[in-house]
Amino acid sequence: MDADVLVVGAGIAGLTTAARLLRLGVRVTVIERAAEIQAAGAGIMLHPNALAHLDHLGPELHATGTEIARQVTTDPDGSATSLDWAAVWGEGRLPLAVQRLRLAELMVHHLPEGTVRWSTEPVALHQHGDHVEVDFADGRSGRYGLVIGADGVNSWVRRQYVDPDAEPAYLGHVYWRTTVPSTAPFDFTDWRIWRAGGNFFGGMPIGGARHHIFLQAALDRPVKVAPEDAYPRLMALAAEMGPQVASLAGQLDPADSYAVRPALGLGVRRWVNGRIALLGDAAHSFSPATTQGGAMAIEDSAVLAEEITRSGVAPRALADYEARRTPRIRDFTRLARLHGVLSSTVQHGLALGPDPASGPAHAPRTAPSPTAWFRRLYRPLLEAA
Repeated sequence: MDADVLVVGAGIAGLTTAARLLRLGVRVTVIERAAEIQAAGAGIMLHPNALAHLDHLGPELHATGTEIARQVTTDPDGSATSLDWAAVWGEGRLPLAVQRLRLAELMVHHLPEGTVRWSTEPVALHQHGDHVEVDFADGRSGRYGLVIGADGVNSWVRRQYVDPDAEPAYLGHVYWRTTVPSTAPFDFTDWRIWRAGGNFFGGMPIGGARHHIFLQAALDRPVKVAPEDAYPRLMALAAEMGPQVASLAGQLDPADSYAVRPALGLGVRRWVNGRIALLGDAAHSFSPATTQGGAMAIEDSAVLAEEITRSGVAPRALADYEARRTPRIRDFTRLARLHGVLSSTVQHGLALGPDPASGPAHAPRTAPSPTAWFRRLYRPLLEAA
């Protein structure tokens, strides 16, 4: 064997998988078609259920990012609601916001030199009884015990070998993202969100004296925006959200780079085909608003490592991995839908109508605080943290 496991894709999912398997003594090679480290988007929120599986990055991880204690959401009338993340997660645990590129660099730095092969991609997989033979674009080939497709929402591995009928679907919103210096007016220490008319504008500190800034626009269909049009389109959307958001967006630099991507959802029916398996966005994708997509991929990596520890580099390990992750992702998909509803509607003191358990039918029922709502919503994730 050239290695026990071949991981296709050097994103968060693939790099985490490599690190966990190498710690178990499994020989791993990661291949990536890009020539160097890349990271989609600007920042990422790592909730405690993700951080629980990133201990191999040591104290450098927290030194790289910024802990987020509160999420403050402001409506057009000026009213604001606050979400206390320490109370949501309990035991003093907080999510960590990190610049995606810095996280990827840190993950590669903690892998042995040569683990990642850049500018390399597969063109064919051939399954045999005890291995998978992989043909590469440069004409070389290799033999591996398992092949893990961690190659994103448009996964080549999924389309060619595991679940060719599964395709990502547009979720109804498009994201503009950038990073800016942590100077006024983008010097707040919380996760700030301004919402209006179904759109959301906001940001958070991500370490390195930078802030992640985003605009989530509810659009009927996904749009392709040329780089030179990204800033003007963002400004037009911000203006529609009212003077406060327009003023904030007006402080952005039109010369900065703005990533514009639609939110895509994906759920496969099949995760595994013999010695080939999917992981991370290749198997499941959610709205970035949940800030849990990366965490679900990291959980995938942890479970896969546990099953390989139990059953070895064998199809049985992949089958058991699929059996464990399928219900978890199915449950989180329901949670993600609720997250969207709560993010759009929950306000402190929102009247929910009469509560039959609390007295006469005419007695109003007051909504719990956003913190209580989200602690209830995140309850299935607490054990994983």
